[in-house]
Amino acid sequence: MSANKQMYYVGFCRICGTGPLGLRECGRCESVVVLCDECDAVWTDADFSARPQFANEGELPCPHCEASLIKKPSRWATKGKINDVAWVQAAFQKGTLELKQGAALTPEIDDNED
Repeated sequence: MSANKQMYYVGFCRICGTGPLGLRECGRCESVVVLCDECDAVWTDADFSARPQFANEGELPCPHCEASLIKKPSRWATKGKINDVAWVQAAFQKGTLELKQGAALTPEIDDNED
């Protein structure tokens, strides 16, 4: 695993003010959510004004199927997966999200290679 695992992100968290908002793919249901790489706030779509979900006692369940978003096989979404997610593509077209790439703050939660 590289020291600075790359991830795609769409901005920075309004909750903690510092974490990049990464696109995270659930290893079970393959849903993509927005996950703050700092405080673990989770949104299921591009509406960041909505109240996010948070980790419960150190575990971060997928809001769609309850599988762990932290443990394998969950991972930072690849560009190919991002291109297949309708709500993400709609937000890109509306200009409400902009895709960026950078180093994950917590690469230890994702050692899958793209």
